[in-house]
Amino acid sequence: MSPDCLFVIKHYNDYISNELEPNKIERVENHLKKCPNCEVFLRQTKALHSKTISLLRIPAPSTLKKSISTLFEKS
Repeated sequence: MSPDCLFVIKHYNDYISNELEPNKIERVENHLKKCPNCEVFLRQTKALHSKTISLLRIPAPSTLKKSISTLFEKS
């Protein structure tokens, strides 16, 4: 495994979350052009990340919303 592969593995979460510094994004993307293993790794990781994020966007039940609103009104 190359140093650039290790770099991708170390920074993949920030990369797929769009929280990586521009110079590091460039390094990751340049490496992905040359490394099919890292390209597959990031593609699969992005897909998993997207599915996970969509699960977190489940609407709260109306009873929970009412309870929270009531708590705010009391404070």
